[in-house]
Amino acid sequence: MNAAQKTVRNASLVLVQRGIYIATTFLFAFFVPRMMGPSHYGQFALLYSLSFLFSMLSDFGLTQVMGRYIPQFNLQGEIENSKKLLNSFLMLGFISGTFAAGLYLFITHFWLKDIHFLSLITMAIIVLIRSLTFPLFSLFLGLNQAARWGSRDVLGRLLSIPLLILFFYLGGLPGACFGLFLTEVFILILGVWWGRSHLSRTFMYLDLRFLYPYLQFGLLFFISHLTFTALQHSGGVLVRTLNPDYTQVSYFELAQKIFLTASFAYPQFSLSFVPHMTMLLKKGRMETLKQWVEQLLRWLTVAGVVITFSLLIFSEDLVRFILGKAYLPVATNLLPLSFAFFFLALGSVSNLLTLVYEKPRVALTGSILRLAVFWGLGFPLITFWRSFGGCLALLIASLFNSGYLTWRMRSHFPYSLRKWIFAMGLGAFFLPLLWFRSSLPTNVALFIFFLIGYMVILFLFRIITWSEIRTLGQTIVSGITR
Repeated sequence: MNAAQKTVRNASLVLVQRGIYIATTFLFAFFVPRMMGPSHYGQFALLYSLSFLFSMLSDFGLTQVMGRYIPQFNLQGEIENSKKLLNSFLMLGFISGTFAAGLYLFITHFWLKDIHFLSLITMAIIVLIRSLTFPLFSLFLGLNQAARWGSRDVLGRLLSIPLLILFFYLGGLPGACFGLFLTEVFILILGVWWGRSHLSRTFMYLDLRFLYPYLQFGLLFFISHLTFTALQHSGGVLVRTLNPDYTQVSYFELAQKIFLTASFAYPQFSLSFVPHMTMLLKKGRMETLKQWVEQLLRWLTVAGVVITFSLLIFSEDLVRFILGKAYLPVATNLLPLSFAFFFLALGSVSNLLTLVYEKPRVALTGSILRLAVFWGLGFPLITFWRSFGGCLALLIASLFNSGYLTWRMRSHFPYSLRKWIFAMGLGAFFLPLLWFRSSLPTNVALFIFFLIGYMVILFLFRIITWSEIRTLGQTIVSGITR
């Protein structure tokens, strides 16, 4: 199997994993928020979001560093450097993770006095554990094993659901945090087992002189990740700061969770192509690289249009069935977030090119712009419209980010947006169908009509072709059976 086939197979497996992750997210939403109730779930969601904010202090742009340099080391036969890079980052992660965990416990103890201290301690330990899993799973992306790299979220969600239910029943919120702790421990053990061939006592020390050029390369991506994580996980904090009602936190967090569950497939799928596109660039095969970029953009856009209509048509039905009537405001919050999928393909492809072309400053500026727009609009919008205002601010911030990244990267690597415009425009043609939303059977009929009509038009305009579908299907089946 050549490098291109291996890349596509791993990318296909990442898509399958995201499908499983989305399914397990529905299971999570069906059991956990219902069981906890809006107030307790708001507390849990706030602690969880804060833990990710502090965990990112140990990120260091690892995904980009490993994805960029591990393939180069392997191509040149420098396996020892691959091992040294991983083990040095593990030691750095342990030191930074210890600091982040202590800071998390200090801040939450003095801010969230109404939450049990045992919950805060458990979540602080989770922050430390994640600092060790980051380097291990980032390694797999560099080894062109994107399926293993992407498995962390899927396996974590599959295991966390039963553990959260069991331990919340036994011990309330502290028990739920303990169930999450056991999940993170399992993920860490799995990462150690999979990456054991690259673990070495010889290199298990902090060599800052060796790490310096890689930290320098990853620095801007690291800051970019911090701003992106702040965007993802500061919304609930912002809602809680401006409104003391934990119920509003749960409404925002659940809407954002649904949005992020679907949207996170975009960067994961796109980053699966980093090793192959990097090699195309190094070999000077620019026309082939352009074809890959444009085809990726086209397929992501088509997927985004389908996701948009799925959420617009079924949001209320899904929330009522999965979360229950107590969470119906979540359906309203989903409406603005649904339209973000029209533009996420642009941002994902452009962000991929910032890594391939080593333009971290562009990615950083885009992330800072997105966070600044979110916070700048978040304060007034959340003040007036509470959780719905937060979702509206998130939509506008996403549009600014996608537009900026596309503008900047097309100046370095011109690629066509014609089929993106066609795919998005043809999807927008079906928006009037939303006026006919009613009962679930009617909504199902509307979605089927949209899906068939949209696919027919895409084939007529040759936005997609049967040969591409056959190739993609064969690749996915091959990836699953291997």
